[in-house]
Amino acid sequence: MTDREFEQCMSAMAAGDRDSLRHIYDAYLKLIYAVVYDAIGQREEAEDVTSEFFIKLYSIAGSYKPENGHKKWLVTIARNMAVDRIRKIDREALVDEIPETGQSGSMEEQVVNSVSLKVAMESLKPDEREIVDMKVAGGFTFREISEIVGKPMGTVTWLYNSAIKRLRRCRL
Repeated sequence: MTDREFEQCMSAMAAGDRDSLRHIYDAYLKLIYAVVYDAIGQREEAEDVTSEFFIKLYSIAGSYKPENGHKKWLVTIARNMAVDRIRKIDREALVDEIPETGQSGSMEEQVVNSVSLKVAMESLKPDEREIVDMKVAGGFTFREISEIVGKPMGTVTWLYNSAIKRLRRCRL
């Protein structure tokens, strides 16, 4: 979806057009879910926050001001909502739900087992997974990702390249 199409949808939503929300939902559901899931790490919570995101988007449509690109704006809102949700979740419950990395059996077992993309992505560090999702699913440039996550561009590119190397090692 182009910036212009997005602006038109937001204007229409501000006027009460729910079909415009459907267009944005169809275009950005996967991106928003990936951003939220990367931040929270729990499927059910990520689904809830993603749903709440689109409800919020509809309610704030009238306040949208085109500036630095709509994708960055959407991702920033989604990340902020995810952070707010994390603050509400009991910290101990969150830690109990996060799978331990590096304890998936011997090297032979790893080679024998077929590794799906989901499992490979779970092997990434949270920062790496977030950057890969934003680069691949979101189509952001390294500069945009750098601004969104608040890290230097060199760090972002280094994390991305590290993640790609790790994913290649997971591939059979």
